[in-house]
Amino acid sequence: KDVVTGLANSSLVGYVPQSSKKLRTIILGEEKANIKILLEKKISWTQYGISIVSNRWTDIQKRPLINFIVYSCNGPIFLKCVDAFGEYKYVEYLKGLFIEVIKEVGDDNVVQIITDNAPVC
Repeated sequence: KDVVTGLANSSLVGYVPQSSKKLRTIILGEEKANIKILLEKKISWTQYGISIVSNRWTDIQKRPLINFIVYSCNGPIFLKCVDAFGEYKYVEYLKGLFIEVIKEVGDDNVVQIITDNAPVC
């Protein structure tokens, strides 16, 4: 709580950290419900398959980022965003990222991979 309070006092004017009770009851319960929804979306993956979608972009600081989103018949799930600074132009690096994502979602579940042709990355 001291760390959060210190951060709040230095850069987040008006922020009041959540109480320990609220964190372990209400907020934890909400997060459990969110995880349950995500797990329910994953149930269809083995039956209908998924599409892995990646897009590349740059943030305000001009850092190249790559998003990975999994689409299924039950809707999209944001998987992760990778900071690709210094690596994005290398085929082996990109190949490694896709292999990692495919393993994470299960290679038997992947129907297709869709990516953009962004010149930024």
